[in-house]
Amino acid sequence: MSAFSRLATAAGGRLASTEGRKRALVALVASPLIGAFALGAAVGILAGDSGTGVLVAILAALVFAVVAVFGARAILGAAVGLRRRQSTEWIPEKLRPLRVEVGAAEPRRVNILHPAIDLKHFFGGFITVFNLARELAEGGHRVRMIATEPSDLPPDWRRRLAGYEGLGDVLERIEVTFAAERPAVRFNPDDTLLATHWTVAHIAAGAAAELGPRPFVYLIQEYEPFIFPLGSAAALARGSYDLPHRAIFSTALLRDYFAAHRIGVFGADPGGEEAALIFDNAITPVGPVAAADLRAEGRRLIFYARPEEHAQRNLYELGTMALDQAAAAGTLDGWELIGVGSVEATAAVVHLPRSGAPLRMVPRSAQSEYGALLRSGDAGLALMYTPHPSLVPIEMAAAGMATVTNTYENKDAAALAAISANLIAAPPSVAGVAAGIAAAVGRVGDVEARAAGSRVAWPSRWEDVFDANFKARLDQWIAG
Repeated sequence: MSAFSRLATAAGGRLASTEGRKRALVALVASPLIGAFALGAAVGILAGDSGTGVLVAILAALVFAVVAVFGARAILGAAVGLRRRQSTEWIPEKLRPLRVEVGAAEPRRVNILHPAIDLKHFFGGFITVFNLARELAEGGHRVRMIATEPSDLPPDWRRRLAGYEGLGDVLERIEVTFAAERPAVRFNPDDTLLATHWTVAHIAAGAAAELGPRPFVYLIQEYEPFIFPLGSAAALARGSYDLPHRAIFSTALLRDYFAAHRIGVFGADPGGEEAALIFDNAITPVGPVAAADLRAEGRRLIFYARPEEHAQRNLYELGTMALDQAAAAGTLDGWELIGVGSVEATAAVVHLPRSGAPLRMVPRSAQSEYGALLRSGDAGLALMYTPHPSLVPIEMAAAGMATVTNTYENKDAAALAAISANLIAAPPSVAGVAAGIAAAVGRVGDVEARAAGSRVAWPSRWEDVFDANFKARLDQWIAG
């Protein structure tokens, strides 16, 4: 048995799942600390019980050094093996097909396939999924959400989820099935499958093939290959758009990007509008604001700071470099810099390397507290290196902040200005974003213009998101 296998077994690691491998890695990290404590305790006992305490301590130190060297090698080997196994298994684990059982006696449902119900990462995209479920249920459809991955939820998760904008009693209107262990799931042959993510798009395509000829519906809220490095996940995410589907796009900008690049429903037919719907996700209701509510001498800049690996498209490093350059140039003298949005950060201060300016990282908060924080800002910085406009810069603009965000292909200055005059378009470069920050600082004193810009061309109530045409066409897709 290899050192990896022995250590994993000793740690009680169940390596057949991502969660089990995470627990095994924790055990590997903890094992030398536990060993050191046990050896120290043993040395103390032996030294105390003998008259040769110093000699025992020296011998113990030598033994410990030898054990530490071999133990470190074993732990490193185990960690490498664990990493290799995770790399080999995490994608197949996510794409594992459902166990589909088809029966005409089952009621017809709209089945929303979603990776996991995860309150830690419950941002705008997840809020959208549940609001779409609510809309379908209110429209008379029987809705079932199928979570295909483990959902680590606190006991009060239903109450906490109900507190998000627009959701309310949504969980009383829909069924929820947790299918991470792949129990058999029964479907009516006329059921509709709606996928919310590239992984479940592959699962939905397989399940749809067992139900009949109808394609699944794909809720597309990002061009998801951009979330990953150019590797297997990116390739499979891109491949999900080649599966037979009808598409619901978050924003016209994202839809237009797919059309321009002939991706997905626009692949074979550049005019594939019949297989596409669009909507604008509701933002957190923070505005509009009046000029009297704004501070002409305000000095607080709020930065959407997401250093997590899965949020690379939010350009944390580029944003901090631009802030650092602006601070070093004196542009931000006297300004308070606040970073928001990170799911990993605790309250901490990051000092920018060149200027030494402090960036205070604020832990993620409830949606109401987040809205209050945005209303306290004077200038904003929120980046997204994809064609989607991102909801955060629009929320900042609605709160009356002069807000810097970046361009990307068809997401150009004109498209951003059409949403709000508070949005300052910058090229995605350090110099470009730093120049945008200087422009935002220069606009802070014009509270009348900032108040006017807070009237964004974007919905802030979910009741205004799905119009009659959207509902009618989606009903047609569901009807078959």
